[in-house]
Amino acid sequence: MRINPLLKSLALLLVIYLLCPPFTWVQTDYRLQQDDLLKEMDKAGEATPEQKGQGKIVQAAAKESTVLSKLVDDFHGSLRLRGMHYWQNPPEREGADTRNDFGNALFKFSDKISYQNFAFNVGGWVEYGNEENTYSGTSFSEFWQDLDRRRRILDMSDLYVNYRRDTFNFLVGEKTLTNGMSTLYLPSDRMRPQDLNDPLDVKDLNIWQARMDYDVAEATTLTAAFLPVYQPQKTPSETSRWMGERKQGDSTEFDLYDAGNANMQEDVAKVTDNNFGYFARFKKKGFHGCDFFASFYHGPNPFYVVREVTDPGTGLPQRIKEVVKVDDYAAGFSTTYESWEFHGEVVYNYAYDRKDDDYFNYVAGFTYTFDDFAKKLWLEKIEVTAEYANEIITRFQNAATYVSSSKKSRLGRNDILSRINFEYSNKLSFQFVCNFLLTRGEEGRFQRLEAKYKLRDGLITKLAGEFFGGQSDSTYGRWQRNDRLILEFEYGF
Repeated sequence: MRINPLLKSLALLLVIYLLCPPFTWVQTDYRLQQDDLLKEMDKAGEATPEQKGQGKIVQAAAKESTVLSKLVDDFHGSLRLRGMHYWQNPPEREGADTRNDFGNALFKFSDKISYQNFAFNVGGWVEYGNEENTYSGTSFSEFWQDLDRRRRILDMSDLYVNYRRDTFNFLVGEKTLTNGMSTLYLPSDRMRPQDLNDPLDVKDLNIWQARMDYDVAEATTLTAAFLPVYQPQKTPSETSRWMGERKQGDSTEFDLYDAGNANMQEDVAKVTDNNFGYFARFKKKGFHGCDFFASFYHGPNPFYVVREVTDPGTGLPQRIKEVVKVDDYAAGFSTTYESWEFHGEVVYNYAYDRKDDDYFNYVAGFTYTFDDFAKKLWLEKIEVTAEYANEIITRFQNAATYVSSSKKSRLGRNDILSRINFEYSNKLSFQFVCNFLLTRGEEGRFQRLEAKYKLRDGLITKLAGEFFGGQSDSTYGRWQRNDRLILEFEYGF
């Protein structure tokens, strides 16, 4: 009896899934690379000659593109419908959203209009769903710095003008700014604020900037950026199941997703010259088969620390979440050898006045691609990526009134991350992602199994399962009731 090749592939995938150890921490996709649907493409239209009369050809002048036709040609978007089912009820907590079924619709868009060397770019998204205390109407009173924890129904994430010449590009406006060369976890990517209302479905908020990218030589680029506005991350609601197992009001150490900190005051870095950010980077591609970069950042730290003061009205201690100023020095590389790709990067964080820890955060990993072996299993390709991330503290926080560093909210402190892609055809593929956190007393695990199918050009569907577990003090341990099934349909155009 001959077994269908597709059934064999599915059986192999199931065996790998069952045999894989209970890995933790997909790096919660905070910095996982995502498909960027806000593409920029230049298109120009040209009219064809018209034939008039029999045997007589009259050449017509090519029609010049109008502003409207350019906007139409350069418009790109996608529509995603997403449904989620949680297998367990959320933790019992006052005001908790007790439902287990959720759905939302997300429409992303981008467009631009060009004139000679200038281009004006716009992009963003419109999204709404049935999650409680998650969405907020767009308010232009917070145009420069969005301080609302909730997700905007309409968010203009891209709004910038760039001027391009042969050797440089100058940009002013709101756009994302990424850094690093790693694949799954990027320790040096610290200037990209995100909407974390769903920590595994993150969205870049982008930042205001004036940036110059200058090609000083072949495959060598210098970047300098001025970042005048600090944009804080958006975190889940106090009533969200992503706040975890702890009950509101419990006395706990500071953590990004700890409901015990819900009543803490927040001291946001205001838009002043004291909170300006500055970024510089050197990037070289193809140097003896290796790509590498070195960068420097000075400005507000994306991770909070905690300061304690005495409330003058009550005389009781009051804790305040605060963003402090840091210097970040980073470097990284990526290289290939046959079917192997190796990469790594490191960042050194220096906190002013010892208001936070000084530390190294690094990652190293590889990607290996199976071609011939995959074909023996009736697959087109198998791609395996594995990384290890860790942190070394060189000087602990030691400033008066500061009672907790950013340690609990920092990523990549002792983690293994892995991803396996199985490509059956250009229409069907599978992906298995598993991470585990090894910090003693905070062990946890995350696993995601996904099937992706292309229904037709531009239309794909995904079916995924996500699973969490671990110690009660770990991020994934507090999310152990959040195991869920996700179904998505996405159409891009």
